[in-house]
Amino acid sequence: MSVNGNDAVIILGGGVMGLSIAYYLSIFPDFKRPIHIIDSAPRLLESASGYAGGFLARDWFKPECTALGGLSFELHRQLADAHGGQKRWGYAGSHVYSMSLHGEGEGSRVEDWLLEGTSRAAAVGRRTEGHVSAPGEAVNSDGTPAWMVTQDGASWNVVSGAEDCAQVEPRRLCEFILEECTRRGVEVHLSSRAVGVVTNGDGKIVGVKIASTDDQPHGPNSLRCGDIVVAGGCWTPRIIETLFPRNRTKIEIDPLAGHSILYRTPRYVKPFMNVAHGQQDKFHGKDENIAYAIYCPPTKSWSWAPEAYARLNADSKPEIWVGGLNHDETVLPLPELATDTKKLISRESLAELRKVAVTLTGLKATDSQIAEDDLEVEWEGLCFRPVSRTGVPIIGQIPPKDLGVGFHTSLGAKVWVASGHGPWGISLSLGTGAVMGDLIEGRKPRVNISALEPASRMGSKL
Repeated sequence: MSVNGNDAVIILGGGVMGLSIAYYLSIFPDFKRPIHIIDSAPRLLESASGYAGGFLARDWFKPECTALGGLSFELHRQLADAHGGQKRWGYAGSHVYSMSLHGEGEGSRVEDWLLEGTSRAAAVGRRTEGHVSAPGEAVNSDGTPAWMVTQDGASWNVVSGAEDCAQVEPRRLCEFILEECTRRGVEVHLSSRAVGVVTNGDGKIVGVKIASTDDQPHGPNSLRCGDIVVAGGCWTPRIIETLFPRNRTKIEIDPLAGHSILYRTPRYVKPFMNVAHGQQDKFHGKDENIAYAIYCPPTKSWSWAPEAYARLNADSKPEIWVGGLNHDETVLPLPELATDTKKLISRESLAELRKVAVTLTGLKATDSQIAEDDLEVEWEGLCFRPVSRTGVPIIGQIPPKDLGVGFHTSLGAKVWVASGHGPWGISLSLGTGAVMGDLIEGRKPRVNISALEPASRMGSKL
């Protein structure tokens, strides 16, 4: 990368989105510009990028986002195949079920599981493809995957299979991308916040003013640049308001808090083998192991929509993630820093999650017995996901005229935004990074994202 920082790319936000953008920029053969990632927290991956479930889908998206979803799904596969993702961040194709207890919740179909409170499975309808298990797979007497316990009075529906869904361990994926970025010269500035823009005498944006978030010096107090990318997740609206207080945009992104737990169970100690392994005509034929995802609608036992993912960690050791217990900003407001999130964890919410985990995967001597808690919890988490009010992410350049008085020129640094991915941040991350790289480099984006661009979806301030 060049030593001339005047044309640097400054990425505000060091989560999976910011890291993916930096990664795809840095791997362009002819890209020589410096890249800086600025994050206000003292540690990265302390919100959704570190504590999400890691579910990937090819086509579970609204029409505006379908092409990006398909691209990103392919890029996840390519990255895993090229860098041993199956071992390094637990990449594996995933079977997907929906489960209803005693007929409760069956037929529930809504357009947006986040806004309506149902599961992702309901958002795409219930596709009946026949039983997902194949000869040789470990299943219970009722045909359910062996990592779960049999459920008296439960009904099962197949939502999708490993050709179109997969799972990763998000933190390890992000750590790999970060490692690759720093190896290529990307600079990461922690405990640092963008507090304003630097302009020249003509009013052109030429840099970003930087301040410490912990009263300790962490680097330069300004950085010159040619592009500014706001990829701060839930904090994106705050960043834009800080940099451009007189802007005419309206970034409608709301923080949605979600508790989760990660645990191990004695009934899931070995990875499930992929019976399609070695079949070259299968998209997941290269995967030795297989993952499972279960989506449950609300029942009398729980008023929310649990999600349970049986996945692998970076050492190919089985683990189970359970989440889906969400809270809007009126219940859990967005903290100042991502590292402050742990202070907001609700013990009551964690108890609810554990109750569901025990119901689904606890110890049962007989099918009719109530499950006992013999689970080994690895961690308990809370993260905030950036949900756009239209249900699709905001990706593209903010027109200079919308930045406010004094920024009506396109000759200074360009300002971009990549946020609002909701529950699909991990799934859409690589596609977003690749497309943003295309845009910043002046290339035609590899898929059409015109319906996601800020200019087409932002309202004007009065």
